[in-house]
Amino acid sequence: MKEKKRFALMGLTALTGVAILTACSGDEQVAGPNYDPATDEVATNLVFNIATGNTPSTRMTSAATQATENDEFRGIDHAVLFAYKGNTDGKHLAAAATMDKRYDLAQLLAASTIDKDNSRRVIETSLPVNTNTLLFYGKAIEGTTSGNNYKAFDMFGRLDDYTVPEDMDLTKVNFELAQRLTGDNLNIYRKVESLLSGALTCIMNTNLSGSNHVAIAADDAPVTGINPYGFDVAAADYPELSWETYANADGRSPVETSHALYPLEQKLADVYREMTNISQNSGELRAGSAHAIEAMIHDLWSNINEVRCATPLNVPEAVAKYLAGRISLRLTSYFGFSSLPTDGHAPEGVGLRSVSDMTAALAADEWPATADAKPTDFSGITADLLDNFPYSFWLPAGASHLTFDNTKKQFAYVKDFNTSAMGDEAAQTIESYYFPPELLYFGNSPVRVSSQEMKTNNYPNGVANWDNEDNWSSTLWSTSHVTTNTNSVAMKNDINYGTSLLKTTVRYATTQLKDNNHAIQVAKHGSIIGENDEPDHVITANATSFQLMGIIIGGQKKKVGWDFIPKATGNKVGIIYDPAIVSATVPVTGASVPNYTLAFDNYINAPHQDKVYVALEFLNNSGEDFFGEHNLVRNQTRFYLIGELDPEKSGLTAIDWPEHHPLPPYNTDGSSIKVPRVFMQDYMTTADFVIGENSLKHAYLTVPDLRYSSITLGLSVDIKWSTGLNFEEVILGGE
Repeated sequence: MKEKKRFALMGLTALTGVAILTACSGDEQVAGPNYDPATDEVATNLVFNIATGNTPSTRMTSAATQATENDEFRGIDHAVLFAYKGNTDGKHLAAAATMDKRYDLAQLLAASTIDKDNSRRVIETSLPVNTNTLLFYGKAIEGTTSGNNYKAFDMFGRLDDYTVPEDMDLTKVNFELAQRLTGDNLNIYRKVESLLSGALTCIMNTNLSGSNHVAIAADDAPVTGINPYGFDVAAADYPELSWETYANADGRSPVETSHALYPLEQKLADVYREMTNISQNSGELRAGSAHAIEAMIHDLWSNINEVRCATPLNVPEAVAKYLAGRISLRLTSYFGFSSLPTDGHAPEGVGLRSVSDMTAALAADEWPATADAKPTDFSGITADLLDNFPYSFWLPAGASHLTFDNTKKQFAYVKDFNTSAMGDEAAQTIESYYFPPELLYFGNSPVRVSSQEMKTNNYPNGVANWDNEDNWSSTLWSTSHVTTNTNSVAMKNDINYGTSLLKTTVRYATTQLKDNNHAIQVAKHGSIIGENDEPDHVITANATSFQLMGIIIGGQKKKVGWDFIPKATGNKVGIIYDPAIVSATVPVTGASVPNYTLAFDNYINAPHQDKVYVALEFLNNSGEDFFGEHNLVRNQTRFYLIGELDPEKSGLTAIDWPEHHPLPPYNTDGSSIKVPRVFMQDYMTTADFVIGENSLKHAYLTVPDLRYSSITLGLSVDIKWSTGLNFEEVILGGE
């Protein structure tokens, strides 16, 4: 079979027609028996030919995307055919126009009804006289799977809009990516954010007294006079202060201002700063998933428990110990534990309390006067939505970003992800996450016509044969238009995919991976000098150390038009998230099992085409914590490494443009505008991502803004156009 330079099966389909067509004015021909003068149409047998290899699956794998010839055909439904009377024969449509007739073909082909060796089908229809161009739209039959419907959307893609207009005006054609979070789901999502951030706000505002805060209850009054510590503590020694006082006291004890912070006071100050100092100006993002918060609270509580269980050596430390006890009590309102040792060791089994416990605690708790209005409506939150936030909303863990307002003394979730503060375009938000598109079909072709009535076996079978001009006798066929005595019609060009495909593989350049410990400690402690002082930690990776959990593609336009090119105006830029990973394993030798993700063409009308940033979502399963770009990545938490796909990078494999039909976008003469871009309809872009020695240094706990180059890359990648660009050795995070 002739090799096709499209993602196997993506350059596929050929639609043909047996039709009786009419002559243009001026032609002197006798009308055939199938011509109807009342409608000026010719009854036809419409023959279509599809090269295939596809079938439904339970993942967005090659089978769901029809990426290889071994994948069974998934079928075509919502099929629409347009007939058009162009001014010139032998031309495909080069610009949007109003078509002359529409055919609703519904479910044109069921799943597994054709294959590469038996790809012909015939349907009966009629075509208007003078038709010389046919336009086809269709999509793969939706896959079925048990469980939550969102899972099916991840496996097979989803659209918010599939519009092929009844009035045949192609400017109204619209295919639109489905937004992941809308309506009631979005409202409940915001309520979960309010509950989690509200709990953190109350905890961080713990104090010993003062208006608008929790006051000391009578039975919790501190011991005064001679006590087990061996020194006197008077009631007056317990001032009205909040936790933040320790962090904002310029290194002085808030109880004994002439003295530097004592050790127990210093612990309280350090923990407060670590929790609340989020350097967004330098690009730091703080993870806000339920699992990340539980890990963060475990660390916070471990430090607090050390102070709570310590023996103070003086009055200021006795006050710090008492405040630590107040913080620990606050923590138990919102978080449970399996063990809270009294010897100062770390708590075990830290996790969120039930929805009812947390909402009741927040309702009863005091709220800082400096903060925004206290949230009160938590209706609709279920245990699963809270405990697995935001996975429970089918979003990546890194979609949730926490921030702390030092003026309001309040935690909140970042609404805009414009971390780089560049450009005029509105920042991305949680509403910018989309499902991958569905598998769509597009055919745009002049017609071959014949006055002979062909049998099915007279038509070439398979794309390679269909595209071979030697298989079309010039004495039987002409590339012209339908006349009244036409008996057979074939669509000259193939029907191809309207969507693009990203093939992703991941591998290690080395299994000895350095973290970012040295740089982090230098930033915190200016006295550190030399690379041997606080060196980077080295993790020896194995096949399950860092498991691939999802693929996130930035810079995707929400809408494409009649030619599957992004619409020029009113088109939001968003993020495709594909969590339907075939295998999480990244082997120590060789590459991972390929994963396939559908996307829209990302052509822009400009001299240069955009780079695309891809974030790979990993689970740290190494058994060790490590420092990434800004934060500590705890074991069993998710992190993100970023790779850049640059279509103008030198050394990329040259694109093999299709010979038999032009690929959109079109010049005015109908020829293809041959501009390489990362995603091209009907093409597969191959990205070979590489985890290098220093990749972990650039691990993010959340997904940064994937539109701008201010993010730090953690993956190296080269791309190939295996019809599309092939990015080989994309080192994650840099060399």
